[in-house]
Amino acid sequence: MDTTRLEQLGLKVHEDAAGVEARLDLESAPLVNPITKAFIPEVTFQVMGDRLIPIAPSAVVGLAPILVGAVAEVQDIEALLADAFNEHIFHVQRRSSELQVLGFVPEVDPETLELATNVEEGGLSVHLVSDRLGNFRVVRARRAGEELPTAAGHMLELSEFREREALTGYLAALFGEPHERPRPARTTAGLVRFSEVVEKFGLEALVPPRSGLELLAQLQVDGRAYRFAAARVAGRTFRGLLAGTQGKVWAGRFELDDFPGVVRMVASLLNVPAESVSLVGPDTPQE
Repeated sequence: MDTTRLEQLGLKVHEDAAGVEARLDLESAPLVNPITKAFIPEVTFQVMGDRLIPIAPSAVVGLAPILVGAVAEVQDIEALLADAFNEHIFHVQRRSSELQVLGFVPEVDPETLELATNVEEGGLSVHLVSDRLGNFRVVRARRAGEELPTAAGHMLELSEFREREALTGYLAALFGEPHERPRPARTTAGLVRFSEVVEKFGLEALVPPRSGLELLAQLQVDGRAYRFAAARVAGRTFRGLLAGTQGKVWAGRFELDDFPGVVRMVASLLNVPAESVSLVGPDTPQE
């Protein structure tokens, strides 16, 4: 874009082989780092077309770009920047509270203001990081200290997990069990089969509209092990996950009324005949 427009708005423009940068002086209305209490007196933007993308300092990296065509004066840029920054702080506080309720320790980097946490269960350790809008993604996963190469990038909505066990169970299903890990000999201690619930409570028992419901099915497909996990989001809406020994195969939401059943769903997702999919129990010997 024409850098003259940026200069007219009061930004200091610098252009070199790497591109165009514009610096905004915030001395009159500085941002405040809520962790260090230090002022942020200026912000540097990368100019990309009609957009100003915050690139420095690290506390503003990742905030929403500002459209130059949508502002009339420099105060508009300051206001949009402050709104985006304050929204990020709000999400950090909100997600930190949710993590604490689930029993996890929120970690906020004092310089980048990036929120992260470690989820550990058994030998599995998953590092989650939140973006500026409060969306968590997996940046690293290890099992028994060994890096899982397919771990990074998976997104998840933290508010869908009401209990610690729900999140740890989801991640365990996502990254599966190591293929070579020995399975315990015929034990179901602590596990509840859904058939037992139906047998004990009867077919007419109801799941209250706001209560949580999580199910896990283990499958064999042409000799390969898979897990299908489902958790109720609200009403008759569920989120599902299909994972194999190499990690996630599919994740998404579905309506109970449209759900064809685990076997047919998995067969469709893997594009195999339903006859090649079999449900197995935790005490069933697997190859």
